[in-house]
Amino acid sequence: MKFVGKSTVWRRLALLPVVLALLAGPARALELGLTPSNVFATWININATLMAVGAAATGDERLVQRLEAMKAQVFRGKNPADVLKQLAIFRGKMDRLRSRYGLGATPVHENPAGEKVTPSVVFLNTGHLLDSAVLLLIRLDERRLISGYFKRHDISGETPNGPYSLIDLANRRIDALLNRQ
Repeated sequence: MKFVGKSTVWRRLALLPVVLALLAGPARALELGLTPSNVFATWININATLMAVGAAATGDERLVQRLEAMKAQVFRGKNPADVLKQLAIFRGKMDRLRSRYGLGATPVHENPAGEKVTPSVVFLNTGHLLDSAVLLLIRLDERRLISGYFKRHDISGETPNGPYSLIDLANRRIDALLNRQ
């Protein structure tokens, strides 16, 4: 048996809070430094893609005009978890539309149970949805140039209310597409 000196014991005890803090972590929420403005900008692209999907899927100019005439509503008091819930509703509808054309489900970035929903979690799921929408558009019109649906928008100062409003708009637009077909 090896003897441990008093100074070794004190050093170990002094390190104990540091080790416990590292093991516990302050919050394991995924954070990549993204903001609601990043999410908002991507939903601008998703909404543009939906209108192109409507034109390619139906050829109905009046439907496309109806989609274009829809406007975002104003919401207040939303947080990233609210935005993620609205996004999940949209994903279900998008996957239903994609399945009509033989495409699989949209990938999901899971937020581990109990972790705080951050704008980064919402952004990663939004990116999957943009890809899914563009892949649907390619299925409907394989000659279409798609780079325009991946535009960079320089937007700042958005709160979760902004992305929520654009997801609500996208939900209304995809409802019109699902009901049309």
